[in-house]
Amino acid sequence: MPLTRELVEMFKAMPRGLPAVKVFTYAGRQIGAIKRGFTTACKGAGIEDFTFDDLRHTAINNWRLQGHDYFRIMAATGHKTRTVFKRYNTVSKEELKALVGEKI
Repeated sequence: MPLTRELVEMFKAMPRGLPAVKVFTYAGRQIGAIKRGFTTACKGAGIEDFTFDDLRHTAINNWRLQGHDYFRIMAATGHKTRTVFKRYNTVSKEELKALVGEKI
């Protein structure tokens, strides 16, 4: 995720080492993993066959559809090669139809 200049400076000014205060907690206890909560949320929303990684796919496609170039998206997602980036970048049938007409 790209950081603003102000955030970079803030992080540089922070003391090194792990903080004594836990940032992500639930009911006063530290959250160690989000898998169970994610699975529970999907089940509660009636969403099936969906993984946490699907959120990354969705974000990448949404950024591309908004007109962001590949290089910026790759920088934000940490993809070092276009080959790996292509695995996350999905072109829909609707996009292809808009490009070549209704023949698909």
